Amino acid sequence: MDTNTSHRKERIADDWFADAFGDLYPVVYAHRTVDAAAPEAVFAAATTGLAGGHRALDLCCGAGRHLVTLEQYGALLTGADYSPQLLSLARKRLSAATALIRADMRALPLAACFDVVFSFFTSFGYFLNDADNLAAAVNMARILKPAGRFFMDYLNPLSLDRRLEPESRRESQGYIIYERRWIDWRAKRVNKKITVERDGIPLGTTTESVRLYTLEELTALLKDAGLRVEAAWGDYTGSVYEEDAARMILTGAKTT
Repeated sequence: MDTNTSHRKERIADDWFADAFGDLYPVVYAHRTVDAAAPEAVFAAATTGLAGGHRALDLCCGAGRHLVTLEQYGALLTGADYSPQLLSLARKRLSAATALIRADMRALPLAACFDVVFSFFTSFGYFLNDADNLAAAVNMARILKPAGRFFMDYLNPLSLDRRLEPESRRESQGYIIYERRWIDWRAKRVNKKITVERDGIPLGTTTESVRLYTLEELTALLKDAGLRVEAAWGDYTGSVYEEDAARMILTGAKTT
């Protein structure tokens, strides 16, 4: 299948993320649960050395499923997300001690007070303008204390083309979810169009789009932002990152 040309006429809005994380998002990703996130949060805490008394930020925290487990470490936690709907869900499942704020990752209203910043579930590369993605990385670095640690769970573009399922249909909690996926190699992005219906009635359509960075490209971008990559894993078991790896999981430290 030609993943570059099959959806050439599809247009992804610059602000696709403004609508993608609304009321339909918990329906589409109902299988992404707190229990499923728990081992991921444990791995992230171990690789960053998260400990009691640390200040930590879950950037693009969504409904807070990783924060539930991170609360067990005794750190002073903050979750930031652009979606008011997902933040409302997060508030219901988290303790009052965990702060939640609505923010754009390109302009975080936070001081340089964090020991650790987490970025789970491919929450980077959203913006169609590369300068905006760099701005998000710069903000990650800015809010960290000197030598603060970062954790980034990102997709592996080298294996994505082989793993990508162009079209799918599935049922979840009485909803029918149709998903179409394609790679635009010219723009270096992977895109998805999602339509949800129930009882034959369309409830809405959303799109998602993520920039495809190789390990070398992402390492260089993070370096420009003031972050040094120190390790790369291919999954949450700690396997070494390689071409066939399912994920690209990076950890490192602030350099400036």
